[in-house]
Amino acid sequence: MAARATAGGRPAHASAWLSRLRVVHPFPSFLVAGLTVALVPFAGGDPSPWLYASLGGGMLCFQFSIGLANDVFDRDADEVEKPWKAIPSGLISWRKAMVLAGAFAGAGLAATAWFGPAAWLTGVAGLTCGLAYDAYFKRTPLSWLPFALALPLIPAWVFLAAGEWDPLLWWEFPLGGILGLALHLANQAPDAAGLHAGLAGRAGEPAARVLSVGLFGGAAVAAVAVLWFESPGRAIAAAVLAAAVGIASRTVAPRLGRDGLFGVLAAGSAVLALLFVSAA
Repeated sequence: MAARATAGGRPAHASAWLSRLRVVHPFPSFLVAGLTVALVPFAGGDPSPWLYASLGGGMLCFQFSIGLANDVFDRDADEVEKPWKAIPSGLISWRKAMVLAGAFAGAGLAATAWFGPAAWLTGVAGLTCGLAYDAYFKRTPLSWLPFALALPLIPAWVFLAAGEWDPLLWWEFPLGGILGLALHLANQAPDAAGLHAGLAGRAGEPAARVLSVGLFGGAAVAAVAVLWFESPGRAIAAAVLAAAVGIASRTVAPRLGRDGLFGVLAAGSAVLALLFVSAA
């Protein structure tokens, strides 16, 4: 018997599977986990396969937990604005999603429990930022704060877990904070009309999109200035990257759908972070 098709021509079971997968927000989850793993070789020493697995797997669990919690706390709004999502459509109950969020958080904490106290607590801080955004900050004037705090913690977590540190990494905190703000605005821009108290809601969707690109450009310019004294070659590469992201935000992002700008800026931020940290 042929699979029942949805209105768009996709088999119903495939559509249901994709809706369930989206509850863990796979694009940002795998992007952040991939960036975490990609940072390990720059942390110095001779990292073991177990360190790669713990950092990558731990971060993926943290991101899945944050994604699930986001959909749990958004379930009432999603029933009106996004009824196709897994929880409002009944593909997964909010209680089961909350249990899974807790399970993934616990798995991430367990996978990284062998890190030193500083590294483990840094991971806890990143997870806390994400969950606090879901539970409270998302619809407040401070909606940008968890993003700005959490993003710089990623390279710090990797270097602390590897037992290494470099003074250049201190620059990650202001630069990562600006990138976090840019990503926050790009992430919230498509939903700005329903997030009146959030930063994107106050700015409005068009302004939020413009600001996000401008903030990314500002962070990239600052990174180029810092890198010029450490590695002129990497500084030039960062400048080229900034120009490419600026062009892509106008040409490629609109073709990728409602979250296209966030995708372009998130990928650009990951590459910029790798360029910057590779100079450490």
